[in-house]
Amino acid sequence: MPEQKTILIIDDSELTRSSLHDALTERGFAALTAANGQEGLARIQKGAPDVVLMDVVMPVMDGWETCRQIRAAANLQSVPIIIMTHKNTPQDLLRAFEVGANEFLGKPIDMEELFRVIDLHIQRRLDGTAGLR
Repeated sequence: MPEQKTILIIDDSELTRSSLHDALTERGFAALTAANGQEGLARIQKGAPDVVLMDVVMPVMDGWETCRQIRAAANLQSVPIIIMTHKNTPQDLLRAFEVGANEFLGKPIDMEELFRVIDLHIQRRLDGTAGLR
């Protein structure tokens, strides 16, 4: 039996966290949640997830800064970060990649697309091609 993969959901919306948590666990993932970037970083300190799903607009620490801090940690370089946000202008897309995100999905999230992207990045990590887009 393959090892269960862990997905960290960082989003200030309790509804979003809950619905993503339920969908991911139904799909066989272990899902962890955090309400802001600071909480997310604290969770990551306890063990790196296989993928991070993150909103951008959050209190305490936004997704841009959280992404920067994850990328600054040498042991987290290969952890895929998927930005999920209503802020989906071309400038937001560019900024996401500048701070180190691997993917950018606009909200509302298409769950099939999200699962496809998660599976792709998990496979890339297993293949050793995690840094490629």
